[in-house]
Amino acid sequence: MSDVTINLLWMRPGLVGGSERYVTQLLKSLSEVESRPSIQLVVPPGVCEAHPFLGQYFAIDQQSTPFGRIGRIFRERHLFGTDLGSPLVHHMGGTLPNHNSNTKSVVTIYDVQYRDIPHNFSAAKRTFLNNAISRALDTADLVCVPSRFCADSLHRHFEFPKEQCRLVPPAFDVQTPRRQEPSNAPTGKFLLYPAVTWPHKSHKFLIELVEQMNDVQLVFTGGKGSSHDETLTAISRSSAVDRIMHLGVVTDQQLDTLYRQALCTVFPSQYEGFGQPIIEAMARGCPVIASEHGAIPETVGNGGISIPLDIEMWIGAVQRMHHLEHRQALIDSGAQRAADFSSQGTSAAQLAVYRELLYS
Repeated sequence: MSDVTINLLWMRPGLVGGSERYVTQLLKSLSEVESRPSIQLVVPPGVCEAHPFLGQYFAIDQQSTPFGRIGRIFRERHLFGTDLGSPLVHHMGGTLPNHNSNTKSVVTIYDVQYRDIPHNFSAAKRTFLNNAISRALDTADLVCVPSRFCADSLHRHFEFPKEQCRLVPPAFDVQTPRRQEPSNAPTGKFLLYPAVTWPHKSHKFLIELVEQMNDVQLVFTGGKGSSHDETLTAISRSSAVDRIMHLGVVTDQQLDTLYRQALCTVFPSQYEGFGQPIIEAMARGCPVIASEHGAIPETVGNGGISIPLDIEMWIGAVQRMHHLEHRQALIDSGAQRAADFSSQGTSAAQLAVYRELLYS
């Protein structure tokens, strides 16, 4: 019997965006702690193949979830409604599908974007999320969040007490992996935007930006979101089409190389519960220009530039990146900011939550 069972049935490698990276980095940080409680992961097929280290450090319960999302939801409700033998269950997918009275529960909620930007979600999805998150907040013993912004959002939308939230920021591995050039990687300085093509990520804002700047290239990386076709169409029709490329999903080694070669990372997202690429870039010596939406100013801190989504302001910010002293100052401040998000700090924060519930 494990002390903690972690529900990862919601995870689809390469398809769930930042939450997958958050969870895998968190679990890596926990794997480095010898004195951790025993942990079992409940996973769908494919997760351990995508992240082999999981099977090396944690007990694995692989569950088949046929019939897509509906099948997964029913499987979760049945499985976690029974007594799994663990005194604590951690639901890392943002919702708490079911609860057994013999166990304590904690849920990680990354954001409530569906409340803040409702037009990006269908009515059915909004209804499902509203019911699921309301149930999670009513049922969970504690709620983990990646940022103070997220805790504030839960309080604003649901009147959820902030004192029941526990801040567990993302962990970042800043070790230098072996360099591997992405196929079709650009030569020379370029702007980098690693983000799934969701509507709130503002890819078209950057296309317009580069159209007005003749001396920079733009590189997108990331998986396909609901705005992917629209983004590719905008690139193909752009007057700067020869200076814009979308590389799709790249390996960690390829992304590392792109961070280190870019003029800067640009992050014009209209909503984030944290914004992990911001710190990833800073940790690799890549200065950051980002928007002022959601948790982004909190994440950037004093480590980069956070400005409104105004084209002229962004043109000026990018042009200043060509001034070596200014760019180096941002690299230095970014490195200091990235140091605030060590794997040791993240594992300590998460283990403190487990121990609070296991031994109280």
